[in-house]
Amino acid sequence: MNMLLQMTCRNLKIFLKDKANIFFSLLCPLIVLALYVLFLGRVQADSLNAALAELGVTGAGNAVQAFCDSWMLAGALSSACITVPLCACGVMVQDKKRGIAGDLLASPVPAWVAPAAYFFSVVAAGLVLCACVMLLAFGWLAVSGSWCLSVADVFAVIGTTVLSVVSSAALLVFVVGFVKSEGAFTGINVILGTVVGFLIGAYMPLSMFPEGVQYFTAFIPGSHSAGLFRNFIMGGALEQIEALSSPEFAAGLSDEFSFRLNFFGHSVSPSAMAIVVAGAAVLFVCLTLLVRFLSARSKKRT
Repeated sequence: MNMLLQMTCRNLKIFLKDKANIFFSLLCPLIVLALYVLFLGRVQADSLNAALAELGVTGAGNAVQAFCDSWMLAGALSSACITVPLCACGVMVQDKKRGIAGDLLASPVPAWVAPAAYFFSVVAAGLVLCACVMLLAFGWLAVSGSWCLSVADVFAVIGTTVLSVVSSAALLVFVVGFVKSEGAFTGINVILGTVVGFLIGAYMPLSMFPEGVQYFTAFIPGSHSAGLFRNFIMGGALEQIEALSSPEFAAGLSDEFSFRLNFFGHSVSPSAMAIVVAGAAVLFVCLTLLVRFLSARSKKRT
């Protein structure tokens, strides 16, 4: 266990020392924030106020602003839970290029220690940076007067952050385990960092996409993580809007902003989202162990 802890700390230190890597791991959340501040926030707030005005509802500006702020922060936090673990996986590729991974296989270190250390370091890196993003999100809501979260919501957001980071780390460690060069990893990083905001509905609600795209996103664990963040962060603001308008208007708003995912015409509830995210974590951890076992077995035969 001491060897596992030392290797985990070593991988984590390598990642945290690379300031550029940290910046790019948070680039997607920063893009979400920039888009919201520049124009998305005003567009959403104006459209919601106009819809409420048609119902004869006035004076809902604070609730609308809280709802829009919460939507933006849910997208930023859910995207960070993907991009940060992805960038932290870069240590795995660097070790392959420098021959460190081969040295570990030839050393008396048990074969399971290195992959376990990579996984735990990716989880640790994700938790550290995503905790910072989460605290900034809470601070934003508190300072801007958009705080609508209960104590239960706060703990639910914390739990969702941990679950999302572990799930993303399990999936990405499995995928990056097949990457041999830094060039290929950079390509994956750029592509995923570009599209992840769209796939999880961070840039715009998933309801705005065609049904085929919505069905596709339902197979992505990160979309379910984003759905959980929306329910817990935006739920209080939605209740305020419901009190000012009507349950029907609030229900339509929750559908429009993807509080529940559309899976071939069936609505995915928050509890089902949590099961999918947890199941993805277990699945990809098992797949990683299986690949490592088969790889070690084939090397023994040769």
